[in-house]
Amino acid sequence: MLDRLRRQGKQLDRGLVLALALGLFAAIPFLSRAGLPHQTDAELHVYRAAEVGHAIGDGVLYPRWAPNLYLGYGYPIFNYYAPLTYYLSYLLAIALPGAGIVAGVRAVFVLGFLAGSLGTYLLGRELFDAEGGVLAAASFTLSPYVLFIDPHARGDLAEFFAICLIPLAFTFFHGLMRSPTRRSLVASVLSLAAVVFSHNLTGLVVGGLLLGYWCWHALGSGERHKAGWGAIAFALAASLIAFFWLPALVESWAIKLEVIGPGHFDFREHFLSLGELLGPSQLIDWGATGPRFRHNLGVLQWLLALPSVLVAARWRGTPTKEGRGSSFPFFLTAGFALIFLTLPVSKGVWELVPLMAYLQFPWRLLGPANFMMAVCGAGSVSLLPDKPWRRATVVCAFVVVMLTALPLLYPSPWPAEFGATSPVDIIEWEQRSQALGTTSTGDFLPVTVEMIPPPMETLVESYRSEGPIDKVNRATVPNGAAVTIVEHRADYDHLEVTTAEAFTLRLYTFYFPGWRAYVDGEEVDIEVARPEGFITLDVPAGHHDVLVRFEDTPPRKAGTFVSIGGLMALIAVCVSWRPEEDGERRTSRSGLAAAIWWGLAGMVILIVGVKVMVLDPLGGLAYRSPPGQVLPAEQKLRADFGGKIELLGYDLPKRRVRAGDTLSVVLYWHALTDVKENYQSFVHVAEPLNVAWAQEDHLNPGGFPTSRWPQDKYVWDEYRIRIPREVPAGDYRINVGLYLRSDGSRLKRRDADQPGADSIVIGSVEVLEPR
Repeated sequence: MLDRLRRQGKQLDRGLVLALALGLFAAIPFLSRAGLPHQTDAELHVYRAAEVGHAIGDGVLYPRWAPNLYLGYGYPIFNYYAPLTYYLSYLLAIALPGAGIVAGVRAVFVLGFLAGSLGTYLLGRELFDAEGGVLAAASFTLSPYVLFIDPHARGDLAEFFAICLIPLAFTFFHGLMRSPTRRSLVASVLSLAAVVFSHNLTGLVVGGLLLGYWCWHALGSGERHKAGWGAIAFALAASLIAFFWLPALVESWAIKLEVIGPGHFDFREHFLSLGELLGPSQLIDWGATGPRFRHNLGVLQWLLALPSVLVAARWRGTPTKEGRGSSFPFFLTAGFALIFLTLPVSKGVWELVPLMAYLQFPWRLLGPANFMMAVCGAGSVSLLPDKPWRRATVVCAFVVVMLTALPLLYPSPWPAEFGATSPVDIIEWEQRSQALGTTSTGDFLPVTVEMIPPPMETLVESYRSEGPIDKVNRATVPNGAAVTIVEHRADYDHLEVTTAEAFTLRLYTFYFPGWRAYVDGEEVDIEVARPEGFITLDVPAGHHDVLVRFEDTPPRKAGTFVSIGGLMALIAVCVSWRPEEDGERRTSRSGLAAAIWWGLAGMVILIVGVKVMVLDPLGGLAYRSPPGQVLPAEQKLRADFGGKIELLGYDLPKRRVRAGDTLSVVLYWHALTDVKENYQSFVHVAEPLNVAWAQEDHLNPGGFPTSRWPQDKYVWDEYRIRIPREVPAGDYRINVGLYLRSDGSRLKRRDADQPGADSIVIGSVEVLEPR
């Protein structure tokens, strides 16, 4: 028995065990805390996952229509936004004993860390060796964007999970190009489809990167005879999820998608400086409502990747044995390209390629860039001779990557109880957060909605009651007529109508292609009420059975048909694949030697032990600004706006800026009381004060409404103000204030020397002539 266990232990891939341990290490905040962060996009994803669960509970297995979102009027978000993470959250919620949807979402975050670490290890092992694989897994999984920015600072579940699937997609695709087998084909198809089905934008980026990788193999690696399998994988993956992307593309005319253009979502406002990219991560201030952080690559990550330029030169045209390393220059080139696209010098490329504007934030590319750098860092190890000190170097690099990641494992504490996620809870949260439809800008709102209606009390009350949800506009039902709800489900309303006179039945449901109405089994026309965009239909006098149902449109049916065809094609290829047609199989793989295994495993245990037993009791590596103070602010002050909000300080890093460049300003706000209104903030570059030469306004200062600001924490509010090239050279004042968008009235200051002052000048800046 002992001999058998020893043999199994020798066959066990120790590097794979370390990679999984790294994934769990990165997921410590999600494993050690209940609930999920508030005031991040995690809230949006929890409620979307809950909505998917509600629809499945009503028998709709693939809901394109979210009936309870947007104040209960319904919203076609799942016809356009990739929902894989919401399905996974729902499945994990019902699979884990006693878990709810919040725990399911948290489990998907953990699953993402495990997938990212495992996939990077497998690719690093395939390209180089097990030591390179472990180092690649550490570099990628513990990079700032993957470890902290996306899951904690942003809470973007869908994008985070898609980024964590990138290594697996490249691993399987690499295997398919090198040694085609049924397993590698199926894995390539499913992993690429999963990335696209997790996050639309990341799917486009990854699809482009994999296409480049395919071209690399097809044109430059000497393996052109195997390149056809890559084309087959792309075709099968696209057809497999055609049920999602085909209707989203064909029916794009039916929604408003105002996510590009001037303002916060303009990509020109979100380029990164080289200093920010290469700088170290900041310690997290628990006294802030949201963490202040740098969009950086990670110092150790880019330092490990630097020597890869020499590795690429060494491998140019002379790959290592078994072809290992032949793909390495591609990752180096792709890494440089992705980093370039985050810098202001790439603005011309963004403007030249129209679809790139929909990425909105160039720093979204940091996740894929970190993956490329992780592979490059693993390749750098191959520079070292195969000597004992090489293994010591690998251990040291591994440990330093873990140590530099420790501060990012202390995100601000969040409440253990997230809150309920029933349909009425979602509607009430929408009203508080102003994120109607769980989107910040009302993306995917039907074009027929010309004016956003306020919450309808009768509809909301029906959600609160134990009876069926009542979508009927009762105020428009004639006297003496009766409308009875037979059944309400996620995709239909079944009503009985008795009326002595014909009338127009009005429902509190937005119209969207796919809604159809039937009276006594006969289809009738739907009229769209203007300007709210609600469904209305004419009902004749008498007693009638009325059904309003959401059905598939021709593009949705076509997409489903293509997906079924793609699935059948994948099965046919696998069934007809004869074993002798499988590509070359490797009989052995390099694994971690016992010495380096015990060294790396010991370091992981030691670092985790220090974190749990020493750092955690001491409050970790974070710090906390006391209430009413901002420790990290460069300039401290106190400006009282109406006894409601005070400005505690600001950062103005540059006092000189050229016309045409961007000026950075960070404000630190603090709520003095429970603010009832949602104020907007502004920063003007003005001279005189009533003439603004450049400005930036924020609908929600700091990223969320002032009515939700806590009184025990501060809010940091960052501005990147583009100075127009036509601004004359000279000195300008930086003027700051708060106002209500509804009437334009500014919040008066209480502490100003001049009575009636409604703003404060925090400093000045010298504008130089443009280059």
